Amino acid sequence: MARLTDHLVDHGLQLIDHDGRVTRWGEFSPAALNHDRRWVAERGLNSLSMLAYLAIAGHVTGDPRYMATAAALRREHAYDANAVAPKVHLGVGSGNQSDDEMAFMNFYHLVRYESDPGLQQAYLAAFRRSWLLERPERNPFFHFAYASTWQAVAGGRADPSAAAACGGADWLDDSIDALVLLPFDRCDWRHTNAHRLDVVRLAEAQSIDPGHADLVPRGCRVDGRVLPVDERSFAHWNTDPWRLDQGGDGRELASGTVFLLPWHMGRYHGFLADD
Repeated sequence: MARLTDHLVDHGLQLIDHDGRVTRWGEFSPAALNHDRRWVAERGLNSLSMLAYLAIAGHVTGDPRYMATAAALRREHAYDANAVAPKVHLGVGSGNQSDDEMAFMNFYHLVRYESDPGLQQAYLAAFRRSWLLERPERNPFFHFAYASTWQAVAGGRADPSAAAACGGADWLDDSIDALVLLPFDRCDWRHTNAHRLDVVRLAEAQSIDPGHADLVPRGCRVDGRVLPVDERSFAHWNTDPWRLDQGGDGRELASGTVFLLPWHMGRYHGFLADD
């Protein structure tokens, strides 16, 4: 088992393409994440991802080698320390939503399947820090992922009456509003909001690309939260919700999973009534 675990850590933590080369974002090895400066930005998120993948595989298969490999990554390569700081943020609005979505999906599983109480609490605390940064984005998938995980650790099935335990019920109200207001017309119609008097521009330091802040105006409502879903255009939940002008000419049709994923997730975890 020890030799197999060492082999997986040294040689099995990469996604290899058909040409025998590591894919562009498929590097999860300690040699790259901890010792190659080119992978510094991906260190936290990729460490979190690998620990989550191993936890899921161990949970589904019951094969102890997956847990042994995760233990080796934590003990010898500090993947747990990397995972609790998956990204560097400069405040709300400064994240990359694709990375944020990946982090939330991985925390959702890793916290649940971690058997060590201390590690579980550390992962949950990191998940909460990430959620607090994303909270103003009014994203029902992010809200349900965090709230259900928090309540799973706290004990008992998630339900709306316990919403305040996650720090107030505004996240649940925002989630329901998003699902109610989301247009059934999924064409990419143009939405322009930069001219509005009721929006506040984000500071340059919070912009994904500060050098182009004037070309890509980003902002929110005066309450600090992004505009409602029916006042902006997006195809997926990883679209930048802080960008004030979005959309196209209505010729592209987005998938309906942007509604179905959080809807069924909310129902499954008891945040939304079946009727």
